[in-house]
Amino acid sequence: MSSPSNTYAASGTPEHRFFLTAFLKSWGHADPMPAGVNDWDAPLSEEHPVPVVLLHGTWMNAYGTWSMIAPKLAARGFRVFALNYGSNDESLLGRRTCCFGNGGLLDATAEIGEFIDTVLERTGASQVDVIGHSQGSAQARMIVTENEGRFAGGEPKIRNIIGLAGSGHGTTMMGLGTLAAWLRDKLRGKINVSGLLRAALGQCAEDQIVDSDVVRYINRDGDTVPGVHYTMIGTRYDEVVTPWRTQFLTPGEDATVHNFCVQSDGNARDWSDHLSLCYSPRTFDLILERLSDSDNGSPGSYRETHPHVVARVIPVLGQLRQRGY
Repeated sequence: MSSPSNTYAASGTPEHRFFLTAFLKSWGHADPMPAGVNDWDAPLSEEHPVPVVLLHGTWMNAYGTWSMIAPKLAARGFRVFALNYGSNDESLLGRRTCCFGNGGLLDATAEIGEFIDTVLERTGASQVDVIGHSQGSAQARMIVTENEGRFAGGEPKIRNIIGLAGSGHGTTMMGLGTLAAWLRDKLRGKINVSGLLRAALGQCAEDQIVDSDVVRYINRDGDTVPGVHYTMIGTRYDEVVTPWRTQFLTPGEDATVHNFCVQSDGNARDWSDHLSLCYSPRTFDLILERLSDSDNGSPGSYRETHPHVVARVIPVLGQLRQRGY
């Protein structure tokens, strides 16, 4: 299988501080990629022997989502890979250039799994770490529940799942999702509410409503699977995956879970919403903590020498100023 290419990266702007500027820069590009990803020929380092795969969310793309996190990880010696998945032009939003993750979630899972297999094959690694935003987190959780998400001996292909505003439990969309589900049931046989929703927003919207068939499938055996470490990062100002606390997970057998709110530990001025969460210095600090502790095999060692990052983040945009970072 040929390797995905890094077809678009910002010239002279390897890192963005703001979500909005990154997203606008990706507009109109067919396959936008952030700086620092998909260097297929670079070797894995001894310090960071596990490659990192980045999965964007619904109606998004890799460039708009990861243009702060990807180059920062690459600058610290991590091998970072990303793709734009779930392209489907059957909906109004799906026909927009640079809008991905708009098809059915189950359809996209195989595409993501194939990409992970390519990363493993090309790097020679035994596992990957996955950082997923919104639908990307749900996709990672779904992959490890399938046979394709494990090697023949049963070991998961994913070591860490780090979810940012994960939608694996579904969303009420501040009540809009609940209303759509109610209308679907109330008007069944009169108006095809599901069909209208798919035509405008794509199958992805219906799949991520609370208690949808896909949400039930993701959680059919509980929140976790054995052998995987889960880190869920959320913001109390999330307006897309609601209620925001449903993003957190409960550990099952032989799995570990850490749930974090970015406003905790003295970071009250971080007003990240669903999108700018990916541009919060606190988010990146928590990602580094998980990846570093996993790589050196010493839980808690990162935080011993790195105080919690405190930053001011505003919705839609991103970081303003910070200390300890």
